[in-house]
Amino acid sequence: MIVKNVDYLALKLGDTEIGAPGGIPTGGTGTGQKIIQTGITLLFIFAIILALFYIVQGGIQWIVSGGDKQQIDQARLRITYAIVGLVIVLAGFFIVNLVSGIFKINFF
Repeated sequence: MIVKNVDYLALKLGDTEIGAPGGIPTGGTGTGQKIIQTGITLLFIFAIILALFYIVQGGIQWIVSGGDKQQIDQARLRITYAIVGLVIVLAGFFIVNLVSGIFKINFF
């Protein structure tokens, strides 16, 4: 059986490539790369949703504080930390894109 365009687990004899028999997983780097892509994407989405949740929670805490200085300060800190976390996540996204562009790896 001669299989053309096989990049992994193939035996090449001259111009002829002999692929793996049917039904055998061929593996390769594609599967691992897809797992990493999915994992990174899910982590970024989860971090952004979590930061937005804390921003909303801090806003609600501020509204229901009733003018209490301590609760307002806690709400302000929660919102500030959530925004800082969101900025860090977005900076991480751009750094991953930069590194993937340099090494020609498609993470997203």
